[in-house]
Amino acid sequence: MEDKKQTTKRFRIKWIVLFILLSLIGYGTYRLIVFYHTPHHATRQIYLIPKDAVFIIHSTNPVNDWKQFSESQSWQSLKRSPSFAAVAHDADMLDSVLHANKNILALIGERDLMISAHRTRPEKLSFLYVVDLQKISEVNMLKEQIDKIYALMNYQVTYRKYQDVDIIELRNPDTRDMLYTAFVDNHYIASASAKLVETAVSERNNPVIGLDPLFIEADRLIDEKGVCRIFVQHAYMSHIVDIYKGRNNHYLSAISQSMAYTGLNLHSDKEKLELSGYMFLKDTVSPYVAALLHSEGRKRTAHKILSDRTAFYSSICTDNIITLVEEMETTLADHEPSLYATYKKSYDKIESMFDISLRDDFLSWMAGELAIVELEQGLLGHDPEMILAVRANDLGMAQKKMEYIEEQVKKHTPVFIKKVTYKGYEINYAELKGFFALFFGKMFNKFEKPYYTYVNDFVVFSNKPATLLSFIEDYEQERTLRNDTGFKQVLSETDDQSTYFIYMNSLKFFPLMEPILNRKMWDNLSDNREIVYSFPYSALQITGGHSKVALRMVMNYHPYQEPNISDETEFDNEEDTDMSEKTIDELNRFYAEKFQGNIYREFYPEGVLKSECEIRQGLRNGKYHEYFRSGNLKIRGKYRKGHPKGTWKYYTEEGILEKKVDM
Repeated sequence: MEDKKQTTKRFRIKWIVLFILLSLIGYGTYRLIVFYHTPHHATRQIYLIPKDAVFIIHSTNPVNDWKQFSESQSWQSLKRSPSFAAVAHDADMLDSVLHANKNILALIGERDLMISAHRTRPEKLSFLYVVDLQKISEVNMLKEQIDKIYALMNYQVTYRKYQDVDIIELRNPDTRDMLYTAFVDNHYIASASAKLVETAVSERNNPVIGLDPLFIEADRLIDEKGVCRIFVQHAYMSHIVDIYKGRNNHYLSAISQSMAYTGLNLHSDKEKLELSGYMFLKDTVSPYVAALLHSEGRKRTAHKILSDRTAFYSSICTDNIITLVEEMETTLADHEPSLYATYKKSYDKIESMFDISLRDDFLSWMAGELAIVELEQGLLGHDPEMILAVRANDLGMAQKKMEYIEEQVKKHTPVFIKKVTYKGYEINYAELKGFFALFFGKMFNKFEKPYYTYVNDFVVFSNKPATLLSFIEDYEQERTLRNDTGFKQVLSETDDQSTYFIYMNSLKFFPLMEPILNRKMWDNLSDNREIVYSFPYSALQITGGHSKVALRMVMNYHPYQEPNISDETEFDNEEDTDMSEKTIDELNRFYAEKFQGNIYREFYPEGVLKSECEIRQGLRNGKYHEYFRSGNLKIRGKYRKGHPKGTWKYYTEEGILEKKVDM
């Protein structure tokens, strides 16, 4: 009897347990059905990005992607740069949050993360982080985990209501940094700027970027195969450039007015960072930009003649120069008639003044490749140099047309046109005021009174004869970009055909950057120049199209190591007072005799005049003056046939006569 009662009791317990389990399963099934089929207040992630975003970073697997990228040597180098200070600060703060509790990593997992950059103050970029939680936002456990993280990090937490959303304010007691966060529908947002969080909340019901057809097209075409996707909004690109530059950039303005968005995919490895994607044109664009980017470009060849002293090289490659100009004229006449009238007035004035045809005599010989190059100082100079190389369809025809223009300029103006020949290269001079700038923009203003010569199948222009002479020497000695290790590496990573191409050697270009940066940014970069030098070779390539434009950018990474300089080479022998005969090489002699009035000048490495002397037949012959770096006179004397003669006077830097020596 007792056994029967026990059996009945166990039977009842089993049924109770089974009922409870079935009830739990049923309730769980009900909750799952409710969870997945009940309408949720979901908002598209992009709707939370404020309309003034300069750029947006998007990742579908932020934890793994961030781990891969943040541990890369290239990022570790970049984050030390003042230019990336704000990015690095926010990134490190986010990094500490993510690593504070592994549970949050598991909850986020492969969720979409967007980071947008905004200019919130004249010299500051702020960032907004938006994590798409999908349906996790309806689970209280996530908020509990977030609260635990805040507690573990010892943050001071306050809450306030903004519109219909609770904003959680976190204050780090050690650094006093603030982080503002909120759960907005199915998203978790965070920023060091309260204004950005509030703007994200208020604009989400009236989004701008997310409904822009051009952004939708960019989002559709840029795949997710790389570390992350990056979208640049050109209308606000000047906001970030203004922070670093000390002056307006007319070309950036033209591009910003012509482009809507650029969508990019970031790839990173130990040796380089690479961005590739597309630029999307607005319906109304700059006539010149529209005409240029309708061309798919042509194969670049200028690097075969350009000097390996090249610091910055940009090239325009188009199918046909005359077609480019005609498209630009048509667009200008249709959309900006007042500007077209100004252009036509300048065009007619040049033709009338010199009795030439700009199409037949100036444009007809051009093959469609123009390269503007900035070089470090050459064999003769102490200043940076500039070159314009224009490829010719036929060099003989180009020479004939340029000679005709010279004749016409000489006939109608009092300009003296001189010609000299160095090592078989004829160096010419002619005033071409307004010729290049009329068709190709203000960037070509520096070539209005150029010296020029013919090299290979290019007509090479420069504003200084010294630049052309050094250029010829480099070409003759095969010191060209085509033989430069860094350029060859970049060339192997880009296509050889493009519409627009930029190459930069940071080791050579860095000293030339000072005039284009504001003082604060220049001082910061100067203190951290090894970061810039760690990305020695980079290139940007743009290939045109009618609706979208392909873009690729490559930055090669090599950790910079300061070269070992022996004590003997640290000095430039400025105290050398040996006045014995010194040979003046052929190049310096030619330059002094043909362009400097038989005055031979030497300079200190930083470009300050060190000495000047009259010469005759390649020897010092006449007055000699030597100067301190301050510009004060140091030595005065005379040479005769290469030997010092007469009484030489030596002065202190204060201008006091120190001694006299009879030679």
